[in-house]
Amino acid sequence: MPRRQEVPAAIADSILFKNDHTCCICRDTSRRVIIHHIDENRGNNNPNNLAIVCLDCHDRIHGRGRLSRSYRPGEVRRYKRAWEQQVQESRGAHRPQIRYKKELISQIDMIVCEILACKPNNPRIEELFNILYELHVWRGGTEIDKKIIEGFGHLAIMGSFGSPRITKLVAEKIWEMCWHFVGPEYISSMSKRDVAQAIDCIGVLETLAEFNCEFGHSKKAMNSITESAENFFEIGLWYSKKRIANAVIHIYKEAVKRCYSEGELEFSYGRRMLRRSIRELQRMLDEENLNWFHQRRRIQEVLTL
Repeated sequence: MPRRQEVPAAIADSILFKNDHTCCICRDTSRRVIIHHIDENRGNNNPNNLAIVCLDCHDRIHGRGRLSRSYRPGEVRRYKRAWEQQVQESRGAHRPQIRYKKELISQIDMIVCEILACKPNNPRIEELFNILYELHVWRGGTEIDKKIIEGFGHLAIMGSFGSPRITKLVAEKIWEMCWHFVGPEYISSMSKRDVAQAIDCIGVLETLAEFNCEFGHSKKAMNSITESAENFFEIGLWYSKKRIANAVIHIYKEAVKRCYSEGELEFSYGRRMLRRSIRELQRMLDEENLNWFHQRRRIQEVLTL
């Protein structure tokens, strides 16, 4: 019997901190917790696949909770996101206020320019990305969020020409602009503005995917791009927003084409990851049991490319 793989210490420490060492399902701080692999693949130690759960909730996940129904992977992902968001918000409750919107918009431009001026290995890059995200969390509004997304769009293009690290961070942070949509049971609905913002974010991700497949050829960036695309698709499923789902599928269609040059496959890893990921979208559709025939057909079309 193969030996169980341990979650790397750095990843384990990070995920435990994000969850306040507390079960994301019952949120009982007195219970002992473990790290659960949501997709049941113990070799997949991506933080998005790891949830902190107590022993009782872990038993229910695996259907060992007497006569009660077990938690499905989709449910566990929702619990994880909702709890991590709550923990993050509670830690930032006393952030100082920023008073002037015009100054803030100018600050966003300056941060983007500073990121582009940094050398590829400069640790300051990640700090600056985190500042942009925190501006969204604590001072976000129509104008501010629009400016941040616009900045990510510029970084998506420029990062693809020689900075895989920027490309990877854009893929992660553009998704986090919408990660608070953890399901209708927590956030009841998505307004037209919410959907429009999600579509704008997906547009940045599409630009990122196309440029990375055609020019950057970064494997790490490709992994982050497909993970974020899957997360956006999941939001579309949870809130029954076909427009969001269609925009995500379009990423795959265009990105796969960019893996080829004059009919020859140049970025085989990118094509392989895109095909693996879009099969995951297909699995999500099956799990949610939605009769989205048009979306299923479009997924099959991508798989033929």
